[in-house]
Amino acid sequence: SDLKQAVSFKLSYYNEYKSYLSQNMSRRGKAGGKYDRRMSFDDVKDERMLVMVDKLCVWMGTILEEKLNRENLIAQIRNGALICKLAIVIQDSVDTFRTTSDDPGSLPNKGPVGFKDDVNNRSMEARENVNKFLTWTRELGVPESSVFSPDDLLKLKGKMNVVNTLLAVARRAKECGMSADIDAPPKIANAFKGLEEKFGKKFDHTAAAFGGAKTKLKTVETKLTSGSAWKVVQQKIDLILQLPGKPAYEIFRA
Repeated sequence: SDLKQAVSFKLSYYNEYKSYLSQNMSRRGKAGGKYDRRMSFDDVKDERMLVMVDKLCVWMGTILEEKLNRENLIAQIRNGALICKLAIVIQDSVDTFRTTSDDPGSLPNKGPVGFKDDVNNRSMEARENVNKFLTWTRELGVPESSVFSPDDLLKLKGKMNVVNTLLAVARRAKECGMSADIDAPPKIANAFKGLEEKFGKKFDHTAAAFGGAKTKLKTVETKLTSGSAWKVVQQKIDLILQLPGKPAYEIFRA
């Protein structure tokens, strides 16, 4: 009898805990009513990258009058309809830029047309929506290396590739005169270059846009030929003051 009561209590506790987890985890990254880690940015550890995601959400949310954040961004844009609407809004600035600029370059003549709202994320209509947006993105001048593949969004194979493309679109929109607060925090280029090295050339354009080409660290050789050790240390300190933002270990390593 006591054993049955103990087992019954444990099963009851387990079911309550399972229900609690289901209710709380389903608040973020929903897919079919269940928590889907591929939609969340919980696995992104670099705070600078998360800052860029936040800025992207604020920029897109302001333009589209939607409440976007890290937790719902991918879910909201997954069927392609919202990013097509984003393209249409940006197209207005593109049209104005084309008429006022002396050398506007090659730009799209119109935003995506014929896209469909309220379609299932895995439907052919959703894939057509995403492809319409990507076609417009290429016409906008975003390099092919920075354009995500449809399955990166539709099948959740690469959310950071999607973010990278949207940031590139934001930069192009800014170049066409649209307001876009997507300036990177300090050393964000290094974060993108790390992604470039990990995933290939997908992020090389973003890295270059935020931080330019990779530069070799300046090396300084100091030999203790005369004077005190403090004099050498003082020279190192003077060098740090001349190179703001350079990690101290890169200097003292010389």
